[in-house]
Amino acid sequence: MPAASRGSGTNAGIAGTDHLRPPRVTGPAVPRRPLDPGDPERIGDHRLVGVLGEGGQGTVYLAQDASGGQVAIKLLHAREAADATSRRRFLREAETARGLALFCTARVLDAGSHHGRPYIVTEYIPGPSLATAVAGDGPRTGSGLHRLAVATLTSLAAIHRAGIVHRDFKPGNVILGPEGPVVIDFGIASAADHTVSGGAMAGTPAFIAPEQLAGQRPGPASDVFSWAVTIAYAATGRLPFGGPTVPAILMAISAHEPDLSGVPADFRPLLEACLAKDPAARPAASALLRALTGDDAVTAATQASTTSAFTTAPFTQAPADPARTVVSGAIPAAADTGDPPRRRWLVGLAAGVTAVLVVGGVLLYASRGGGAGPQGGSLLYGDDFGDRGNWDGYTFDPDATGDQRTTHGYEIERGVYTLRADGTEPDNVALSPVPAKTDAAAGRDVLVGVTAEPRDAPGQGGFGLVCRWDEDVPNGYAFLLGLDGTARVVRRSEGLDLDVVPPVKAAAPRAGHAVRLQASCRGSRLTFWVDGTRALDAEDAHPLPAGPHSQAGVLARVPEAGGGTVTVSFDDFSVRKAG
Repeated sequence: MPAASRGSGTNAGIAGTDHLRPPRVTGPAVPRRPLDPGDPERIGDHRLVGVLGEGGQGTVYLAQDASGGQVAIKLLHAREAADATSRRRFLREAETARGLALFCTARVLDAGSHHGRPYIVTEYIPGPSLATAVAGDGPRTGSGLHRLAVATLTSLAAIHRAGIVHRDFKPGNVILGPEGPVVIDFGIASAADHTVSGGAMAGTPAFIAPEQLAGQRPGPASDVFSWAVTIAYAATGRLPFGGPTVPAILMAISAHEPDLSGVPADFRPLLEACLAKDPAARPAASALLRALTGDDAVTAATQASTTSAFTTAPFTQAPADPARTVVSGAIPAAADTGDPPRRRWLVGLAAGVTAVLVVGGVLLYASRGGGAGPQGGSLLYGDDFGDRGNWDGYTFDPDATGDQRTTHGYEIERGVYTLRADGTEPDNVALSPVPAKTDAAAGRDVLVGVTAEPRDAPGQGGFGLVCRWDEDVPNGYAFLLGLDGTARVVRRSEGLDLDVVPPVKAAAPRAGHAVRLQASCRGSRLTFWVDGTRALDAEDAHPLPAGPHSQAGVLARVPEAGGGTVTVSFDDFSVRKAG
């Protein structure tokens, strides 16, 4: 159930153990709305009373058990229940809760299926969310702010000790219950209201850590960043990284310093440390808790030991596919095993911090081929396709036939976005949601990167990246790696393709093996890297004129006549300002 989907008054959370009796709640609970004719009247042994909240993935009901105890029941929408991945993610919430101490969150009481739709029964916690309280009553001050910080850090530290990463810590997921603040919703939010999806991008824009924007899986340090944004909001009623649009907010998180004006002086140094761009520079939740309670101080030594713990501890992401590798901190050296693991990368923007592959505050990509990719400027967008985001297309089934056959879409189980080029669509381009189509200036000088894996290698066709793409004309630049190893930089002007420079030969990609591609459009200079090695670097003597649209993306291509089929899966996509 998406965290942002709940009502403004009350929320239900997760944790604890199964089959516990729900506590008695004094005073009547007030649902957000009464039941509609389409709502069930009973789920299991529980009588539904009303709706507490609803969103893109499901509905949260207020209910009573046979003894009259109040509980909250999360029921997955029928359309989501039809998807195996959505069902697993939903039910994993209950499994995640089993590893948590009882004080961390609301208890899970039961779980089951209602006419094929999974549901979870949790303890009902009366009280507003922190977001509702701040919006209605104003910022927290004095001892109230201190109690909020200590209580939420106590829960967060215990969550991390259990090997769990929350992934969506924010004011809407902190309930101000009668016995104190309670942290809820362990990483299942993905498609409600102002929520952003896309693997590491799962969460709410203003609270996402920089490394998540870079496509890295969130770790404990990501939760610490989100906690600091939450406390800053609680203290001031404002977000430390603001902006009029989602892209502006994401840019502020990646490249700007936080606005902590109005935060009490004793909190400011702690929050500044937590909001470091490099996750390795942030203190652990346990260290912060000691600092707030007077037992310790957040020193450089504390941060160093915290970094070591982050790198070596076996943390897991509660809603992520267990088969996917979790990388936290630095990236290990690549090894040639014939079928290498998925590459992850690290963004580092905090000055004075040294981390593997981070030099001078900019990203370096570590390719499997052993070369270092280009430096980049501030991150505009990153996506590892672990969840459905805002790319065109829904689901790609490589085995579909007839009317079910598609040319592009997500393969969530594999965490990739796939394109198929064939005779019906020989030139298949998919454009990133950032830079937006209407923001031509932001999309002109960019460094675009992606990991691509061809599934077939018939010898014709290719795949690659595009920048300054205007699909309405069409105009733009394409950086292509042919299945025969030919690397090209192509200018498309009003639909006509011309090579900017003569093509060169690179290593031919192999079916089932990934290759890292990067392309830079900076002024009239165009550069193409294959597995960290610069393949082409040219000045366009006839550069495309600045147009109203300038987007980046990926493509797969075959010759229009007899080109066969090319299917390519893409992962770890990023757009940065050209360095």
